[in-house]
Amino acid sequence: MLDLKNISLKKGQFHLQDISFTLSEGEYLTMVGPTGSGKTMILDTVIGINRPLSGEVFIQGKAMNRVPLQDRPVGIVYQNLYLFPHRNVFDNIAFPLSIKKMPKKLIEKKVGETAAFLRISDLLGRSIQNLSGGEKQRVALARALVPERPLLLLDEPLSALDAITKWEIMQELRRIHREKKLTVLHVTHDIEEALFLSDKIGVIIQGELKQLGTVEEVMNRPAGEEIGQLIRKDNLFKMVYDAQRSLLCKGDFCLYKEGLEDRHEYLVHIPPEDIILSHEAVTASSARNCFKGRIHSVIYHNLGVKVGVEAGIRLVSLLTRRSFHEMELETGKEIYFIFKSNAVGVYGV
Repeated sequence: MLDLKNISLKKGQFHLQDISFTLSEGEYLTMVGPTGSGKTMILDTVIGINRPLSGEVFIQGKAMNRVPLQDRPVGIVYQNLYLFPHRNVFDNIAFPLSIKKMPKKLIEKKVGETAAFLRISDLLGRSIQNLSGGEKQRVALARALVPERPLLLLDEPLSALDAITKWEIMQELRRIHREKKLTVLHVTHDIEEALFLSDKIGVIIQGELKQLGTVEEVMNRPAGEEIGQLIRKDNLFKMVYDAQRSLLCKGDFCLYKEGLEDRHEYLVHIPPEDIILSHEAVTASSARNCFKGRIHSVIYHNLGVKVGVEAGIRLVSLLTRRSFHEMELETGKEIYFIFKSNAVGVYGV
């Protein structure tokens, strides 16, 4: 569906360097990276705003470099939405059909169907200026969807929304992708968006595509420390392997892991969802790692509650809200944290 082959681009002192990837029909790919890493430049190259210095963009097997942006089979929603404040909702959604001089009745039909799909039919006569952030987001999505183009580009579409509205729109994007069977390229700095929405994740840093793979591949086998730090902020640290004890150690904190090189330093990740908290030590279990610590932080989160534990090193456990309340946890309490050795991700530094 979408192929970028050796795309290079320069803007000022910034270089987009030899970007190549393929996005198959119906896939959802999220590009993550820090601000200024080149994510939006990739979108602008796909849609035709940027002309690459070298390389080629292909959509549905057709070379796009010389195709005007209005003729590319692409819809896009930008971070700033770019809705027309002087037009009502209907006219904003209808805009890409109107500029193609489509018959009025057909425009009304298509706008009506798209608005119904996004559950905003009651907004069609409203002024853009009187809408909430979530309503504006749905209008922008409707405008991108109404021409029925097979490729949808999303440029940080959720960054300006409050937490509740963001969660609602994330679920809406997942529904759109599944029901419309669209191919989606989404750029963001928020790894949670990528985890929730994506089939694949790409990591771009300083204009280079550092890694591209399935969600499981990128999250559990990052291609380097820089990527690991970007996508896994919790429970990621360096440890040295001690072959005599068959342990990875950092200060007084050690954990069991086999098959590693003696005295070599490794980057270690323990998924927060794999760390179990208990008021008592657990010995009769397949979980070989049981340590005592003290709760230093509690953070409510979309997916549950993150409980931070101090035990010579700081770790985070992700609990359901029900489990958190049933255990009556709070900062300052002593707690045991337990995890299996096969939950620990280890990769070379």
